[in-house]
Amino acid sequence: MIWDPSSEKEAQASPILSHIRAQINEVFGREFGLGPQTVEELAKAVECFLDTEEKNAAVESRYLVMLASRALSSIGEGEAARRLLLVGSGLVRAAAWEITGGKTMWVLDLKQMSIRVDAALELVFFACLRIVLESIADVWDDSRGCGILGLRHVSSAAEHLLSGNDPRGRRCRRLSREIMDACRQNLDRVREERGWTDTPEILDLDLNA
Repeated sequence: MIWDPSSEKEAQASPILSHIRAQINEVFGREFGLGPQTVEELAKAVECFLDTEEKNAAVESRYLVMLASRALSSIGEGEAARRLLLVGSGLVRAAAWEITGGKTMWVLDLKQMSIRVDAALELVFFACLRIVLESIADVWDDSRGCGILGLRHVSSAAEHLLSGNDPRGRRCRRLSREIMDACRQNLDRVREERGWTDTPEILDLDLNA
């Protein structure tokens, strides 16, 4: 989505502020509990930056999210900043599937984490995976770990990490299993750290589509 401040549709009072506020609220929703006062302050900070630095340029919504995330980080809200960036980038999102039986499911799109690199940088991928899971773990706090982590594009992520070699072959299948196992191990560790009584199930959404 691109917002152009010169648009006639945004001619009402404080159109920049209204748009930024809407974007932050859309990304956070009620799942992360960002208070209205914090949202307002963030929106005003981003508006001030755009007014000073960007003038009347058209701005992508993801750029607005990045600026808000940076503002959160600057005031010591590092965890909230990471979550805002993860959800705002589309890497993580809430989802409701009938097959989940009403359990809380969050979907992680692994394809967005993948880069065509040599296999030596698999460690970077797995380190990022750990950080992402730690950053969204509190979405299962209320249920004490009862929920679902849905994974998108597991095989595609494995293919990218293998630089396109062995597509859907033995190495790709093995790496896909390693990615799934890494998610389980990370969530098991988080369960112990947060005192959950359960661990979110891992669901490969591509197999259940």
